[in-house]
Amino acid sequence: MSEKTLGAAVFPSITLSKIKDFITLTKPRLLSSVLFSTVLGYVLPQVSIITVLPLLYLLSGTALTGGGAHVLNQWMEQVPDSKMSRTKSRPLPMGRLSRNEALIFGVIISITGIMILWLTLNALTAALGLLTVISYILIYTPLKQKTIANTWFGGITGALPPVMGWTAARGQLDWEVLPIFALLYFWQLPHFFAIAWMYREDYQRGGFRMLSLFDKTGQRTAAHMLLNTALLFVASLSVYLIGQGRLLYLTGAIFLGLGFFAVISLFFREKSVENARKVFLASIVYLPVLSTILFLERFFY
Repeated sequence: MSEKTLGAAVFPSITLSKIKDFITLTKPRLLSSVLFSTVLGYVLPQVSIITVLPLLYLLSGTALTGGGAHVLNQWMEQVPDSKMSRTKSRPLPMGRLSRNEALIFGVIISITGIMILWLTLNALTAALGLLTVISYILIYTPLKQKTIANTWFGGITGALPPVMGWTAARGQLDWEVLPIFALLYFWQLPHFFAIAWMYREDYQRGGFRMLSLFDKTGQRTAAHMLLNTALLFVASLSVYLIGQGRLLYLTGAIFLGLGFFAVISLFFREKSVENARKVFLASIVYLPVLSTILFLERFFY
């Protein structure tokens, strides 16, 4: 083997398109919502001026840790992703990146993120970051092809980022973090039930066991949406009741909660893809708006 060939094998060419594919593997849009909720958890326990440098450490560590979990998830699900219309154009199913490249990239940025959290913040936040990766890869991902309970387990993983924000700010876990954890948890369930209904045939092709696959009429899906939205409403009010939100937040939580409930009621009356999409869109409006109100109260009210 020539020196040039050996070098190409050990150091494969990194092009701009390949860099974009690596970034795509981290799921930037989903990652942005993770970072948003992490900042929310960081801000809530603060009673004085927000220190910027620890926040930057938190964001960088969480971004790398969360991005690494997303990469490793796609590394594990390359075959199912290749069978689904909504995921078959991802870098791994399309062959734009190899499985080894994805594995190495995912492991490196995950470890780097955890080390940043540990060395710049505290061991507890780093441990929560590690728990996020482990639960996402070793629990949620395998369960997706085994039981419909994967959505409930996955919700726990998705609700950990604000807890990481809290421990980054306080250096400890407090019971006051439970309302924001519950808010994130119960928000995810109707959000993912809507996605699962919209793409239920796709999930079936991929071999994923979602609630929608065992619910031909949509009645169970609608009932779970309503139940968890009611629990979401209670969780949102509990943020106010323990003093983390003020009157502006309470007003927003009530109106947004009732609006979300009204949209889900449409799906309850008619189980269509169009109404499921309305639930999905309502969910991606609900959380950023409610979180923004909390931020505004902290800084301007």
